Amino acid sequence: MKFSLFSFLLLLLGARCFGAIAITTTTLPNGTVGTAYSAVVKASGGCTPYKWSISSGALPAGITAKTPSTTTSLNLTGTPTTAGTDSFTVTVTGCGGGTSRVAYKAVIATKSHTLSITTTTLPNGTVGTAYSAVVKASGGCTPYKWAISSGALPAGISAKTSSNTTSLNLSGTPTAASTDSFTVKVTGCGGGTSHVAYKAVIATKSGTLSITTTTLPNGTVGTAYSAVVKASGGCTPYKWAISSGALPAGINAKTSTTTTSLHLSGTPTTAGTDSFSVKVTGCGGGTSHVAYKAVIQKTANHVVDLSWKASTSSGIAGYNVYRSPDGATWKKVNVSLIASTLYSDSTISNGSTYYYAATAVDIHSHESRKTAAVKVIVP
Repeated sequence: MKFSLFSFLLLLLGARCFGAIAITTTTLPNGTVGTAYSAVVKASGGCTPYKWSISSGALPAGITAKTPSTTTSLNLTGTPTTAGTDSFTVTVTGCGGGTSRVAYKAVIATKSHTLSITTTTLPNGTVGTAYSAVVKASGGCTPYKWAISSGALPAGISAKTSSNTTSLNLSGTPTAASTDSFTVKVTGCGGGTSHVAYKAVIATKSGTLSITTTTLPNGTVGTAYSAVVKASGGCTPYKWAISSGALPAGINAKTSTTTTSLHLSGTPTTAGTDSFSVKVTGCGGGTSHVAYKAVIQKTANHVVDLSWKASTSSGIAGYNVYRSPDGATWKKVNVSLIASTLYSDSTISNGSTYYYAATAVDIHSHESRKTAAVKVIVP
């Protein structure tokens, strides 16, 4: 079969086109005032070079559009100057005249208050004794990134970011006595940073004997009770005693096999508030005393277990739970964002009525409206 030269050229030109042109980017990221922004709108198909335009609406203030040399994408960059929700349409036109349009919405948020590490000091530790400390931060926008930016943690201690990223958990068992200086750095999602320098002293076990348990749990009549009073320092074996007052009726004290703790257990028989002091004596003669108060209730307080459906929105950082006595006056009951869709409220009173609702919070600290209220009657 013969073709004219003109027909042959048409066939060659046709071979350069690969189906209808289409913008493949469906959504754009949100941004923050004063923080560098970058997004790419991509297209494929048709024939290049492409021509791009903002065919309706307008880009957020401070953002500009630029076509790269390949022409297959439109780069949106700059530093947003104004908070708001901007709607605009991007149109791309292929060399053959085919077009594709996609409407976008970009939310530019205001800068939340300055990111800051709020923990100022860390507890000291003892060689061979489990150590735990939490470095917390607030402000800026989550998720946060944490790092030990200078110095080093005590030997045996490691750092792990919490699930909601708002704290850095330091835990482990120190292996060597030392004084360790180090700096913790946190970086918010918008680029803000905060640094705090810490000093942690790890003492040998031969340090001053001390009871480390400061409070005891309350109990309920007829319900098994268990508590542990711990001590460290000095030298073992320790000797324990109830040096003044008396344990709640039905509760007994027993020294652990390692002698480093005193176990209080039994079944309380009488409601009341019992005050007593515990004394520990080390093998070298050093002593430590701590006064305790244990409340034995007639009936146990109830706990409200809550659950809700996870938000289907993108970029969710966690949830808040609100409680109200009347369904009108609300108060947040969680201290930090809840990573899961479950929460147990034990800070309630028997014989009361409560209303609960939850909200979702995104990585830019935007909070949704409350869910429908749920009424709970506590007997």
